[in-house]
Amino acid sequence: MAFSRNRCIQTLTLLVTPTKKNAFIAIASLLVIAGSASWIYYREFKAPKHDVGLHRRVGEVMAEQTVKLVGTKGRLVLITIPTGPEPELKTQLEAFRSTLKKFGDYEIKEHELDTKDQAKYGLGAGLSGRRFVRTVKNNPKADAIISFVGAPKLSDEEIAELTKTPKFIAETRSPDHLPKLFDKQIIQIAVASRFVFPAPGPRKTKTAQQWFDKRYQIVAADSVSTIPPAEQP
Repeated sequence: MAFSRNRCIQTLTLLVTPTKKNAFIAIASLLVIAGSASWIYYREFKAPKHDVGLHRRVGEVMAEQTVKLVGTKGRLVLITIPTGPEPELKTQLEAFRSTLKKFGDYEIKEHELDTKDQAKYGLGAGLSGRRFVRTVKNNPKADAIISFVGAPKLSDEEIAELTKTPKFIAETRSPDHLPKLFDKQIIQIAVASRFVFPAPGPRKTKTAQQWFDKRYQIVAADSVSTIPPAEQP
């Protein structure tokens, strides 16, 4: 048996020549490189670069607040911008739509703003008074308008044009324009970047709701008084 085993080892040694050994090493190296490249590609390009759980929760909250205002059915107008450069917005919109489906039946019309050469537009920012007034006038049968690009700063003249206004919900980075909008009963709910601190909940956040409470807050007519005065230019 020992003789046979030695002969097998010698045979295998002869089969694995230096040339073949180098080839095996090269193949193994290529596999390692390919695996590393795939991991880097996923991490740098495919994997989301934003907090998916947080922004999914923002979309869910926007939908939940919409349902509270209009009920289980209605005509909704979404004011958005292209999601290509705004992956957070894409996540929010997907969560918004899927959450609405759980609550009822809604007719949704999307109004995507043209942002070419318009740097002011972004998630929770950019909606002008003129755009808002035009959207209201073009959608007289809408039950609610939901803006993912901020709350507008309306002039007195623009407010005078709004003889009939549907329910209005906005995600906004800044609360500066909200007091006037609430006072004129133009907006009902704002999901705003947090401006009251400390945030509620534990210091170490774990759940999507806890992250939402840390970064955002819901503003309604009864809480608008907590908004700090806008900074004067």
